[in-house]
Amino acid sequence: MTCRLSHISEIELIEHQTLTKLAQLKDELIVLKGLSVYGTYGQLTQQYASQLGQMKARHLQRKQARDRKRNQYRNTLQGEGLIHALDSLKRESQQDSIEHRYLKQKRDQELAPFVKTIAQTDQQIKRLKQQYTTLSRQWQAKMQAVYAAEQASSEILPLPILYQDRALIVVDKPAGLLSVPGRRYWQQDSVLSRLRWQLSDHDFLQVVHRLDQATSGILVLAKSASVHKALGQQFAQHQVCKTYEAILSRSITKTAGVIDLPLWGRPEERPRQSVNMKQGKSSVTRFKVLKAGECPRVQFVPHTGRTHQLRVHAAHPQGLDSPILGDSLYGCLNQAARLHLHATSLQLIHPVTQEQLQVRCEVQF
Repeated sequence: MTCRLSHISEIELIEHQTLTKLAQLKDELIVLKGLSVYGTYGQLTQQYASQLGQMKARHLQRKQARDRKRNQYRNTLQGEGLIHALDSLKRESQQDSIEHRYLKQKRDQELAPFVKTIAQTDQQIKRLKQQYTTLSRQWQAKMQAVYAAEQASSEILPLPILYQDRALIVVDKPAGLLSVPGRRYWQQDSVLSRLRWQLSDHDFLQVVHRLDQATSGILVLAKSASVHKALGQQFAQHQVCKTYEAILSRSITKTAGVIDLPLWGRPEERPRQSVNMKQGKSSVTRFKVLKAGECPRVQFVPHTGRTHQLRVHAAHPQGLDSPILGDSLYGCLNQAARLHLHATSLQLIHPVTQEQLQVRCEVQF
């Protein structure tokens, strides 16, 4: 027991040092990205682009006028008079070219110091990002190694597999389990971690989408990078149909409809989301009451996949005005053992066979 406590203390110390270093790197990146040189460079670039655009328009009008004069001179003048007139038009054209070239040179000279500074800063940012990524991956690998060692000496329940072939695997994620490992030592237990232990013969295994830790139900994982990319595109392009069931904490008057409330998350309030008509991202959910009552059972079909979308749309006064049972984050006051939200079905195009794949997962509440 003493040995295990010492082991945990050592891990916690390394974790503290690693997360402190990651936070320092992140702060440095924020400072560099916020340097005024980027804003000044952007403003100057826009100013010169505007001036060059206006000049181009003026020069086009003058060219069109010269073309008309040139045709007129050729029809009305001859000999020395025609030559003199055409030479005059040529000098005007050359003057326009000189004016355009001068403005571009002036722009390049004024922007040159900013370009040099930005190039140097970009290199610093690139280097810091590489350090951040390397350190983060090393830490994650270490935590997964510790997790694997612990699982070797303990018994974990295998995750229920709903569908599996050579390309992908679909599981029933239990409520309370993370989809992927977190950054902290005590956040390593997840669907991905357990499946990597459960299916140790697979070199590649990655989740395609995520469910909230408190949400249960269907979760899809890819067994190759190409399948992961193909399925990710389907999710990004809203080609995957997902259905959820929930029990709400109080009765509602609506029976079916569409909730269209844009969501926005304040960085200091993460993971909590809020409705924001100006800054929020489009968030649309179709709903239908399956069983009315004091705690109605509702089916949700999200058209977008924002963080906590169904939970906010259920709780918000402009939505259903009834938090999901067990959702204390969004105002549910009823005592419940878990969040009553479950991903019941999923329909997508199989990335290898190109056939429609539909998976169902029964609700456990």
